[in-house]
Amino acid sequence: MIFVYVVSAILMIVSLIVQGHPSFDVIRIADVKPDLLFIIIVYLSYNFGSFYGETCGFIGGILHDCFSRSPLGLLAFPKMAIGFIVGMLGRDVFKNSVITITLLILLASMVKGVITLMLCYVFHEASISQVLTIIIPEAFYNALISPIIFILLDKLFAKELDSEGNL
Repeated sequence: MIFVYVVSAILMIVSLIVQGHPSFDVIRIADVKPDLLFIIIVYLSYNFGSFYGETCGFIGGILHDCFSRSPLGLLAFPKMAIGFIVGMLGRDVFKNSVITITLLILLASMVKGVITLMLCYVFHEASISQVLTIIIPEAFYNALISPIIFILLDKLFAKELDSEGNL
């Protein structure tokens, strides 16, 4: 399990660097970047349970808050909540197939976007037009690339998933 912890931390830090650094703007489509950290958090909670998902969601969200200039907790709470929910449902509800993974990420991204939008209203930094310009395109982009990321991460964590009976 130590391997899972170390690789999870490395993946979260690398995804934050890719998301935040301007040289990776080549992955931007229609002025929207995918939330790679969120996809990794959903993957980890999907495969390793709700506690691990919410812990990774909280730590990853706090790191995301630190790298961006958002109020502390604005990005941490939605990621933690989705990590917990996906971890509770996990493989019991969503079986490991491309369609269910795509739908899972699409729905989770929409919920994360709505939670983040509601929190932005609290900090007076949001408008309802962001649903059409940011949340929906990002959710579709996340859903589009998530099966590829899930397959790559399944290969990376194959030994651990096999020992837990998840593969």
